[in-house]
Amino acid sequence: MTWGMQWSRAGEIARFGRLAVVAVLVALMLGQSALATRAAGDEITVMTRNLYQGADLGPVIAAQTQTEFLLAVAAVLTEARATDLSGRMQAIAAEIDRARPDLIGLQEAVLWRTQSPADFSPTPNATSVEADLLQLLLSALAARGLKYDVVAVQDGFDVEAPGLFPTGLIDVRLTQREVILARHSAPMKLTDPQSGQYAARITIPTIIGVPVSLPWAWASVDVRTHDHAFRFATTHLDSVSGAIQQAQASEFLAGPGDTPLPIVWVGDFNSDADGTPITGVPPATATYGSIIAAGFEDTWAAKHPSDSGLTCCHDADLLNPTSSLTERIDLVLTRGDISVEEADRVGDDPAERLPSGLWPSDHAGVVVSLELEDD
Repeated sequence: MTWGMQWSRAGEIARFGRLAVVAVLVALMLGQSALATRAAGDEITVMTRNLYQGADLGPVIAAQTQTEFLLAVAAVLTEARATDLSGRMQAIAAEIDRARPDLIGLQEAVLWRTQSPADFSPTPNATSVEADLLQLLLSALAARGLKYDVVAVQDGFDVEAPGLFPTGLIDVRLTQREVILARHSAPMKLTDPQSGQYAARITIPTIIGVPVSLPWAWASVDVRTHDHAFRFATTHLDSVSGAIQQAQASEFLAGPGDTPLPIVWVGDFNSDADGTPITGVPPATATYGSIIAAGFEDTWAAKHPSDSGLTCCHDADLLNPTSSLTERIDLVLTRGDISVEEADRVGDDPAERLPSGLWPSDHAGVVVSLELEDD
């Protein structure tokens, strides 16, 4: 090798060295840019899902004789059984598997219990579990290799009454629950879980002479992801009285909603987002409008301003062959430095029905991807 060839080789090595340094610098700059982007906006996916108790309680409330009442109570449990509670929770677990939300707000995660023979106790005391929708859902998720942690559980109304079955009188107990689930592997720190019942509630008389109080509830938790913190909350508001429903929303805004943190509030609000009356709610409720006036953004409307996004309700027996959704009452609301990336519905497509033809719930669910922003 000549001296000229040696100098040429040395020059090539030097050039390669300079290129390597440049490549390292570019990689570092790109890495810093990616880190800055991540710090500027953490993404999180949330879901609201009404699991549906499986039956309409209206005939029990409307019963005019004691015999009608006893038969109506038995019919309620029979109807709930007919909606395949276990199979429906498996279908909802499939929805969760596809969406992989970090946080889920559940409504009507009910617990059905019975006692035989009936003891006519004025205080609910049946303990034989007929169906635990929360546990059925968790088991269905686990069967798919998904682990979700129960962050908060709050009982709403807890009622019990005797029903006249072919085998005799049996007490039937229905416990409503609001639940927050968190994906176990999600990079979140959860603190200060809270929950409670609303003071505003209806009390209904019954033909058997025992008035029944029907409180609804809420649950919340504070969440930190990377460099951002926010509050996540779920609720179910009253579906019978517009005035009580409005009072419950006001309680939330003055309670868990009164926070300096950005907040994501999900649930079954029973107040149609387009302002029309809800069936069975006299009069048309102003709840949705008052919540928006309090500074909350409707994520569905923000992402799909021309899409009605209907979420309620399929027939009580869940066997309607086509969608019967006519209202949008299942909402994901935000306040603070949060932007909407995506918003989708689940449980609104006939293809999502069980092989038996049942819908997973009488409601559709809503899944929203959010970006937490810096001030």
